[in-house]
Amino acid sequence: MSGQHARSLYINTTDPAYYEKLLRCNRHNVRALYHLGRTCEKQGDIQKAQNYYHRAIQVDPHFEAAVGALAILRRRQEAHRQKLALQALREMRRADRRQKGLSLLQTMKAVMVSYLVLLLFIFGVLLR
Repeated sequence: MSGQHARSLYINTTDPAYYEKLLRCNRHNVRALYHLGRTCEKQGDIQKAQNYYHRAIQVDPHFEAAVGALAILRRRQEAHRQKLALQALREMRRADRRQKGLSLLQTMKAVMVSYLVLLLFIFGVLLR
């Protein structure tokens, strides 16, 4: 058997194309749906990964790998949303502090100008 022929017989189960071919033959192949979901998740395509996991669970609701992967993915998404919300809250607080700092500065300016006007008025009356 030649090396080329041996390579053509080798099945690379880490290659997403393998699972895509499996799905073309049987669109209800749970393992193919699961592995394509994992591939999409690793590539950062979360929506597509969720879709594959959902499809796998629809075919076999007891396929633990897909059920677990979907649960973990949802937990990660929720943690990410909470992290973003916390960052937004912190940024709002920083902006609020900056605004309060400016308000305090503006108030101090107004008070100082008022005192200056009052002093000028008093000295103006006294010097007449």
